[in-house]
Amino acid sequence: MEQTRRQALAGVAVAGSTALAGCSELSPGFGFGGGTDQQIMLRTLEVGGSDGSTVPHRPPGDPALLDFFASWCPPCRPQMAELRTVNDQFPELHILSISWEENTAAIRQFWREHDGAWPVAQDTALEAADAYGVTRLPTKILLDADGEQRWEHTGLADADTIAEEVADVIR
Repeated sequence: MEQTRRQALAGVAVAGSTALAGCSELSPGFGFGGGTDQQIMLRTLEVGGSDGSTVPHRPPGDPALLDFFASWCPPCRPQMAELRTVNDQFPELHILSISWEENTAAIRQFWREHDGAWPVAQDTALEAADAYGVTRLPTKILLDADGEQRWEHTGLADADTIAEEVADVIR
């Protein structure tokens, strides 16, 4: 009985740390990472600060912050407020949130509920996630003006941490 209780408590601890660290959605072995020299063109949704156009994952010659998220991911919810702060601090930074969910209505609802104010794209083909090896959510990837990956963080990141990394890339 005591052994079963300890196993149950250990399971709860693992689940809790997983929620804080990030959500998992892709199958093991999916994604090879390393970034890409090619432009990935993604269709944005028409909602909030997103106009429904097709955008590059990183405009040529500009730094970019890629935010991989899902509407069902618990740490993705508070991450939106942190990203809004970064967006306000660095209006010149190309921020692109990317979801591989197929449910467009769920993404739009999430975006409205969490006051998204930058482009949000749907990548059901997992092109961007595969290029950067993203297997857990939320994941943020910062690219410099040359397209080199300069920072990656999985899980909830506060605005100050993100802003510090962005400042190093922009300056």
